[in-house]
Amino acid sequence: MLSFATTRWLVERWSQSRLAGTALLVLVLLLLIPPHGILTANEENYFALAARFVDGSAWPQTTAVFDASRHRMLSDATLGLFVSMSGYPAAQIVTRLLVVVGFALTLPPLFAVFALSALDAALAVMSMWLIGQDIIGGEWLFSGYEAKVVAYVLVLIALRLVLLGRRPGMATLLFALATYFHFLVGGFWFVAALALQLLDRPREWRRLATTFALYALLVAPLSGAIAWMRLIDNSAALATDVPTPDVIYSIIREPHHQSPFMSWAYFRDNWLPGYATAVPMLLAAIWCARSGRERRLRITAAWLAGLLAYLFFVLLPKYLDRDTGILGKLYLFRPSSLIELLWLMLALAFALQLAGRHARALRTVLLAALAPGFFYFQARHVAHEVIVAASSETWKSAVTSAVMRQTAPGDVVLVDPDHEWQWLDFERRSGRPIWVTWKFAPTNDAELITWYRRIEQRRKVFEHGCEAAAGIPPPVFLLTTPATAARLAATCGPIVSDVDGWVLLRAEQAGAPTTPPPH
Repeated sequence: MLSFATTRWLVERWSQSRLAGTALLVLVLLLLIPPHGILTANEENYFALAARFVDGSAWPQTTAVFDASRHRMLSDATLGLFVSMSGYPAAQIVTRLLVVVGFALTLPPLFAVFALSALDAALAVMSMWLIGQDIIGGEWLFSGYEAKVVAYVLVLIALRLVLLGRRPGMATLLFALATYFHFLVGGFWFVAALALQLLDRPREWRRLATTFALYALLVAPLSGAIAWMRLIDNSAALATDVPTPDVIYSIIREPHHQSPFMSWAYFRDNWLPGYATAVPMLLAAIWCARSGRERRLRITAAWLAGLLAYLFFVLLPKYLDRDTGILGKLYLFRPSSLIELLWLMLALAFALQLAGRHARALRTVLLAALAPGFFYFQARHVAHEVIVAASSETWKSAVTSAVMRQTAPGDVVLVDPDHEWQWLDFERRSGRPIWVTWKFAPTNDAELITWYRRIEQRRKVFEHGCEAAAGIPPPVFLLTTPATAARLAATCGPIVSDVDGWVLLRAEQAGAPTTPPPH
């Protein structure tokens, strides 16, 4: 454990040296976004979608990865090239390193707007780790690689230009590019940036109108493509045997992101703690807006107070929407994570101003309080990921090899829904389609309906037996545990493989195949 005197000496050096502070920030980011080639569940999904976007699929009608939404085209094309050229683990290492570099290059200049250093940026990121990045709606900034992370890096660059009042055209271009990487992230933060400029210079509404027109023109092709896909899709009206796509997506599949009012108990346990955190943040922002010494600090505090208030205001439409889920795909709570980071930047700037000549002592206290716990626990977390991945590699390789010996390319292998999280990499490992997973949910209406029907049919197979497998293109195999295999043996075929606690059955007793649902 570092002594207080040693920590104070480090703070003095890091405050004076931009390079040293940036190095600390990079180390913090590397522990939060470790480039170790072990894909998260989200990365398994998005990397597979990107690979299919570039190279197509060997079995497009039976793969579990079948989201044809085109709002991620730029991300899918760029990421897909990485995956196609280097494979999944190497692509993850490269993209995560690029993300770390992106944040390391953008955060210090943004913090410098308020006379903060790279060390202060590292303190803010460690504070986010302590508080939790997902205070509301399960959002995050620093974890893995996906399209929204690139969009956030671009948004941070653009916000710095807006805060400085420089190069509005370049800021608009950056927001537009962020929108092409992630429509919701780029779109929301462009509107938020307009609000900030309006607060700062309320009489320049004509310039803001020009800025909005430029942005609208730049994103018009993407907006038009998304609108057209929505207009021509009448799947919801034709599918009367399933819930509406909005209900499937927002209430059944993603209530942790979209639906706080599933029940009072659900709101109390999963959403209320985040709002309890947001209340003092809102009050502090209002206080800073009223008592800040510098005009830029006061304007930014008022803007952040409005953004925090937004998180409370959207509870009303989400309450009215609690049974329909119509607003779900807008991800109204998504801005919460970046709002949190910006608030920490503001709070740190304000606290250091109040501290005056004791600012260095305040930094010392913060570093001594945050760094030991962060580095200890986050390093342990990364080490645990590596150890678990290494230990699972042996049995996963053995099981997939056995599956490949007993099946042919294109044979459908249904993975037990109770254990699918251990097999999100099954398709890329085995070269066999698994038809559906809970994690890999599409976003457009037609495919959401297909996904839900498949989820329900898989559930029936594992709950009631292989007679419910009618409609799944044969031959069908089941990958499950010995206990479940013993229960299903009466309605399924023989066990064809038993390796390391995983059993593969051939569903010879399945009913006659029928035409699969439209895809």
